[in-house]
Amino acid sequence: MIPTPSAAAGAHPDRRAQVRVILAGSVPNLVQWFNLYLYATFAPYFRTEFFDPDSPDSLIYVYGLFALTFVVRPLGSWLFGRLADTRGRQRALVAAVTMMSAGSVALALAPTERAVGAWAAVILVVVSLLQGIATGGEYAAATVLLSESGTRGHRGFFASFQATTIVGGLVLAQACLLVLLLISDRAGISEWGWRVAFVVGGVAGLASLLWARGFKRGASGAGTASSAAASSVAVSSSPKPASSEPASTMKALFRNHWRPLVWVILLTAGGSAAFYTATVTVPFLIRETFFTADGTSGELTATGLVLAALVALMLMQPLGGALSDRIGRKPLLIAFGVLGFVGAGVLVTVAAQVTSPPAVLGILVLAFAVLTCYLSVNGIAKAEVFPAHIRALGVGFGYAVANSLFGGTAPLIYHATVGGGGAGFIVYLTVLLGVTLGAALVMRGGVSTPLDAQAGSAKG
Repeated sequence: MIPTPSAAAGAHPDRRAQVRVILAGSVPNLVQWFNLYLYATFAPYFRTEFFDPDSPDSLIYVYGLFALTFVVRPLGSWLFGRLADTRGRQRALVAAVTMMSAGSVALALAPTERAVGAWAAVILVVVSLLQGIATGGEYAAATVLLSESGTRGHRGFFASFQATTIVGGLVLAQACLLVLLLISDRAGISEWGWRVAFVVGGVAGLASLLWARGFKRGASGAGTASSAAASSVAVSSSPKPASSEPASTMKALFRNHWRPLVWVILLTAGGSAAFYTATVTVPFLIRETFFTADGTSGELTATGLVLAALVALMLMQPLGGALSDRIGRKPLLIAFGVLGFVGAGVLVTVAAQVTSPPAVLGILVLAFAVLTCYLSVNGIAKAEVFPAHIRALGVGFGYAVANSLFGGTAPLIYHATVGGGGAGFIVYLTVLLGVTLGAALVMRGGVSTPLDAQAGSAKG
């Protein structure tokens, strides 16, 4: 339940109510991604705690489990997508955040390989599965909630805050690593620092739910210019479908909406692979390059550079969303496809070689500016191709399938093929970006959105 701006004809939307919509949908989403990216950020450190420290393949194993979280995302998108379409977007988001936070706390308390042997890896597998399911459900709930809550002419801006919080999770994870590097070293983080990070993530997730609950109650008593914006109301799951429309089920999705579903998968393929390459693999390469050149102080410098670039990426998202409200989603997605197709290989190659801090920061910010053309608008673009009664399931399942195949596997594929100099991975990534470019070229253009005409917005 969150407050929503008035949608009455002729009424001016209450700005405080709009801010409440963004906060109520974004803060739990922020800590959800924070918990997920703690794993990706700290995996190179805690890998020796769950696998044989002497094994040269421990990094491949731990990123293999990161990829496993994506394999089960379609299951999460089905479970939570149906919940969002039938019981409300906010309820599905809360359930997903709770599951993710519980997984982080469990991981922080998990015994190591030295204590329980192979059972440590089993525990890591179970936690990865639970967090993957939670993430699969969260994406659709947050994306659709923010897309539907936006007002005419500003939906791209509203929806971009979902991307903002995704990057915000990365920023918080990198900030945790930076703080731990300031007070310890690589050995200390591998031994105990990663546990502290997961405790912080789990507690932050549960705290965000309490915050949202109190925020909802506080908002319900606040005076606003509009009676519709003045009260705390349930976010509609979208009205129950008419008798001629099927319910939100996989059967209905595959039978009646398979074309937009396939389009979502194709659009997500290259975008997802590029995102995890730019935000997980490239920062890892930069840290390793700086560490090799200057030990712990170099790793600290690299982490600071990555953090600064991620803050820039986070701030770019609302700008990209607002721009899409003026020129449409299609031009931005085409720009991402073209520039990514041309420059992805250069980014991966340079990240493992450059040690000049200004050059690294400039390369990262430039790459993130290109990524923004996709990240800031992909959510609203997907939401616009499905009707309200099956929107969360369609968006979530299409995204989850593409992520499980191409997104979370990107770091794993890179590390598994790095022996060949990374050329195979660069070809793989470039082909996927070509697929996304093709999907962008065939989409509908313009700035109008079907969400303004369709029932099923988050209304009071």
